[in-house]
Amino acid sequence: MALGYAFGTAIILWEAHKSHLSVEAVFDMLLIQMISGLVGSRFLYLWEYLGSQTATSSEFIKFESGGLTFFGAVLASIASNLIFIKIKGLPFWQTMDCVGIGLPYGIAIARLGCFFNGCCFGKPCDYPWGMYFPRFTLHKVHPTQLYESICGILIFIILQIFRKKRTHFGQIFTVCLMLYSFFRFNIEFFRGDNPTFFGPLTLSQFLGIIIFCLGIYTLSQLRKNPDLAIGKAH
Repeated sequence: MALGYAFGTAIILWEAHKSHLSVEAVFDMLLIQMISGLVGSRFLYLWEYLGSQTATSSEFIKFESGGLTFFGAVLASIASNLIFIKIKGLPFWQTMDCVGIGLPYGIAIARLGCFFNGCCFGKPCDYPWGMYFPRFTLHKVHPTQLYESICGILIFIILQIFRKKRTHFGQIFTVCLMLYSFFRFNIEFFRGDNPTFFGPLTLSQFLGIIIFCLGIYTLSQLRKNPDLAIGKAH
């Protein structure tokens, strides 16, 4: 996870430099985001598993068996970034677009860490690519960590293509979250370690639907804002 965040940070800072934003301010924002994201991710995980044998409030600092929820990190990070950006006077959507470019690359690498740790595994799998994770499973399961890592790379590639056609700031970050929500929703059907939260849906699927719908609304609002329009110079 640390390596993924480091690589993602490097890409975000490079994007900030190209966008003529204060690299120092963005770096400070990412340091705060790292802390708030970790706390938010852990809290959402504990809430999701509250009352189960796999996670309790007394195990907040125990990460040996996983215990982080991506959407918790996203929500907490957006909140802390919003406050920081307002204090520093940075353009919110332009700054978040930089985050949107680096985020999927960080996800791709971080999920490799999950793969080597063995957490975030899938349901039993009889396909040739099914894998054993001795610490957590006794049979072959879907390597959902690799599925998500591949999706992270796909999102990164899609955004590189989309950025040439975008018309307003904020579209990159919004589309990034929408794409991740879409991929994560489908990968959840193969996850073997997440409990259902709302009907047949897991918490990540439930939040993914909400974020995807909010993304559609946000895109419509961004297009209506002339102040966010990207000139030909960009």
